[in-house]
Amino acid sequence: MEINNIILLAIAIPSFLCGFYFLYRIKLCRDYNLNSSNQKIAIIIPARNEEHNIGNLLSSIKQQTYKVDEVIVVNDSSTDSTKEVAESLGAIVLESAQLPEGWKGKPWACWQGAQFSSSDVFIFLDADTIIEPARLKNIVDSYLFELQESEKSNGVVMSIAPFHKIEKLYEELSAIFNIIMVGSMNAFTPFKSNQPTGLYGQSLIVSKKNYFEIEGHSSVKNKILENVFMAQKFQEKGTRLVCLGGKGSLSFRMYPDGFRALIDGWTKAFASGAGQASLSALLTSILWISAGFIISIALLFNLFVGDSVILWLILYVAYSLQTYWMLRRLGSFSFLTALLFPVNLVFYVIVFSRSLYYLISKKSINWKSRNVNS
Repeated sequence: MEINNIILLAIAIPSFLCGFYFLYRIKLCRDYNLNSSNQKIAIIIPARNEEHNIGNLLSSIKQQTYKVDEVIVVNDSSTDSTKEVAESLGAIVLESAQLPEGWKGKPWACWQGAQFSSSDVFIFLDADTIIEPARLKNIVDSYLFELQESEKSNGVVMSIAPFHKIEKLYEELSAIFNIIMVGSMNAFTPFKSNQPTGLYGQSLIVSKKNYFEIEGHSSVKNKILENVFMAQKFQEKGTRLVCLGGKGSLSFRMYPDGFRALIDGWTKAFASGAGQASLSALLTSILWISAGFIISIALLFNLFVGDSVILWLILYVAYSLQTYWMLRRLGSFSFLTALLFPVNLVFYVIVFSRSLYYLISKKSINWKSRNVNS
């Protein structure tokens, strides 16, 4: 074996193993058979031009056997039928006031919803999520269970990474982004003592007390990844962070409006999100991605001029299987997506580089009829 192959193997194999580290165990919501009757619970949904999504979420809430006390949709200046759809499905529709200077749209909508609610516990959900049948009780129970386990801390704030349901081919290109997004929170490592370093943007479950202690979304009013930055605020107050996987309880489709929406959606947030990841999460992610590139390039090179084709082919298959193992716990991604992982890695690097460029140059992206800085 050539010395170049030996050096590359020495780098690729440990880097490949990093994938087993940051997504080792994904804890899911479950029914703990707890009594929540002494807690008033509100679901708060910020919505801007969500007529194609909001009906699915509200219908999924109506069909639950477990009922919450308030379902509040904050209509963020929608120009479509978001308000009418929400009202037809029984939600309380709160019309958002004009967006103040220095605020992003979603934090402003969430903040108004929280101030309006009279409940004890807030469940913030993005409009494109769906609660799986008979699983709202699992979500509430999981929060209450974690609250019981947090006697030595100032309460708990919980976030769920929704299970990504794929319907169109281009949506498969979110594969690497999903892996990095979920793994970057440091929540699913082999070490139970590890504390999450952030919260997922699609969901947030927190008590009114803990929420207003940090001044809620007003404390991160100008942030795109508001939950990542709110996590820091909660930690400063001694509130424990809990992250769970959404498989079987909470799901969504990411960017169903087309390929351009997918690119712009990941662009507007990903570089700034990487800047908030812990050093260990950032390092393991970089190493794992690097392993994929090394294995792909080394296999291609050896196919033409090398003598270690079988070895690199084995590693290529191993990386594909590992990627599929990750993806099937995060969404309904196909095996072909895992097998063609070099395509997804290249796409990830291109979009991440675009996000970094927008961040450094302070350029904005038009998102839901608003200009949003990366």
